Amino acid sequence: MTIKFHCEYCGKIVQAPDSAGGQRGKCPHCQRSNFIPAPEGGEPLDLVPLDEQSEMQRRQEIDALLAAERELLAQTTRGETTPRISQKETAELASEDLHHLVINYCLDMSDGKLERAETHVLKLNAHKGPNRQAVSDFLTGKILEPVLDIVPTKVLQGFLTDLMTKMQ
Repeated sequence: MTIKFHCEYCGKIVQAPDSAGGQRGKCPHCQRSNFIPAPEGGEPLDLVPLDEQSEMQRRQEIDALLAAERELLAQTTRGETTPRISQKETAELASEDLHHLVINYCLDMSDGKLERAETHVLKLNAHKGPNRQAVSDFLTGKILEPVLDIVPTKVLQGFLTDLMTKMQ
């Protein structure tokens, strides 16, 4: 019997023998290391309690990034930097700007800031065409952003898939 699961990175179905359950193995499609789940009915794993100190450090890093983002936004409203993304023409829009909006959408969804996440959807929808490609870049693994490592892979894929459906 085999274990079937989706690759954490490319999302394709991978098969492994029952004996490989609980170990790591390379995806035959993207060659990235994946955890192979235990076969159905196997013994439950002993889970480690949440490390409160590392969780607090993660929150502080996110808060620092959000504070830096707020400062950059404040500078743009004072006219100290380049125009806001929504003020740029689509032709001027860099893919990094769209990727930034996708990253912020995922982080806001992860933090439960749904209204703020929807503002990113509106900004992305203002730039038809490249917006779907920006989301696809994350879904296919073309773009990997370390700050998104805090979001579990399956949850992140769900956010990106949901975002893709919201694209007009």
